[in-house]
Amino acid sequence: MKYKAIIMDVDGTSVPNAIDGVPTPRVVRAVEAAQRQAHVSVCTSRPIFIAKDVIHALGIYDPCGINDATQIYDPTKKKIVKTFALPQKEIGLVSDFFAKKKLRFMVNTGETEEYYEGGPFPDEVCSLCVPEVPVQIAMALRDELTKIANISVQTPPSYEKGNVWVSVTSATATKLHSVVEICTRIGVRPEETIGIGDGYNDFPLLEACGLKIAMGNAVPELKAVADFIAPTVAEDGVATVIEKFILS
Repeated sequence: MKYKAIIMDVDGTSVPNAIDGVPTPRVVRAVEAAQRQAHVSVCTSRPIFIAKDVIHALGIYDPCGINDATQIYDPTKKKIVKTFALPQKEIGLVSDFFAKKKLRFMVNTGETEEYYEGGPFPDEVCSLCVPEVPVQIAMALRDELTKIANISVQTPPSYEKGNVWVSVTSATATKLHSVVEICTRIGVRPEETIGIGDGYNDFPLLEACGLKIAMGNAVPELKAVADFIAPTVAEDGVATVIEKFILS
């Protein structure tokens, strides 16, 4: 099949898993070359204030999913063009759950991400999240939280090794939904896309795409469902994918 788009994760995929990670020159050149033949986008848990620099460094101009897939960012217009907010009823249920577990959580509005200190919630909340949770505990929390209807529970990787975040969004805000929204906007079908990721929260990304690619540094469970295992992020795996499936 001639693939018409690539949608990739950021941390651990297109850049090293570090808040100051930047794409290598080889990856930037590969993205530039790919965009002469196909669409290139990212789908990341990063909020806009730490996502936009990487998006622009990569030279991407197609719509991107950001902020735990709760927002669509247009790099050309340099603005958010769609938000999938967490319903108010579910905000109450999730915050009560965290309170009962005595977990301190953050409120993400898309523009800010701050610890909840009590009082009314903002009119529009993208997610409620607990940072820096050991993976085993995070999975147990996820299993309990999924009993609440109309939400999605994501576990994006942390910059602290061995930990993840527990992020609760609207049920319509996953990387799968971002892929569908991006594909609608660029005029391609999801099965015509290549999805590339490395973490637990990239399962919906790969699920939505026609060609599923896990990085060499990906979690074992993601590798198990992938069609192709790319080299690691340190080995410019994204560039290898572009060279093999788009440019060759």
